[in-house]
Amino acid sequence: MSKWKIGLAAYCCLVLYVSSLSQSELPEGSGIKNFDKVLHFGEYAVMGVLSWAAFGRESRGFGWGLFAFCVCFGIADECWQDWHARTSDAWDAAADAAGAFAGLFLCQVIRKA
Repeated sequence: MSKWKIGLAAYCCLVLYVSSLSQSELPEGSGIKNFDKVLHFGEYAVMGVLSWAAFGRESRGFGWGLFAFCVCFGIADECWQDWHARTSDAWDAAADAAGAFAGLFLCQVIRKA
C-alpha cells in the first residue's frame, strides 16, 4: 500500500474524529461570516489532493470517481456530525464538494504544466 493511500485513510479518520467532537470542544469562529465554509472548503481541497495522489496520478481524465468519493464522504461526514449531537448543513456539504473539486482540479493543472 502506498504512502498516499495510507495518508488518505488517516486523513479521512481525522476528519471523522473532528466531526465527532461536540460543539463546545471546537474552537470559536474567527468572527468572519461563514468562516466554517472556508474551513470545509480547505479541508476537502486537501482530501481531493490526497485522493488524487493516492489513486489518480496515472489516470488521463479529471478523476470524476475521486470527486464522487469526496462528495459522498462529505455527505456521510455531515450525517456523522448530526449523529454526534451537532447539526448537519447542506451548505457545508456544498463547500466540501467545491473544495474537493478545487483540489482535484489543481492536481490536474499542475500535472499538465
